[in-house]
Amino acid sequence: MSLAFRVESMEVEGKTLRCGVLELENAVLALFWEGEEAKLGSTTVTLPGMASTQLLGDRDQLIGRVLGTHLSEKYGKMALVSTHISKGYGEEMGKTLLELARRFTEEKS
Repeated sequence: MSLAFRVESMEVEGKTLRCGVLELENAVLALFWEGEEAKLGSTTVTLPGMASTQLLGDRDQLIGRVLGTHLSEKYGKMALVSTHISKGYGEEMGKTLLELARRFTEEKS
């Protein structure tokens, strides 16, 4: 069995945001980070039905829950979402992260 992350990226406010998604049999793991190298950050777990909790860190709680809810609904599985994004982004950052997540779930619709 081979595990491989699918990675997508988008530019926002002059910086590159990336998303890597790994689908397991019972869960989906999504990492959102800024720059070239993947980093673990604030982590949220969301179950189908929208039950959600923050596991690690205290930043980006709202966007972690929004992303987790989206991924959990589309995959029908538990979603673990990690965000490692620097402070100082405008409102476009949340929209960009959600657009990255949607790229992975278009075929799930």
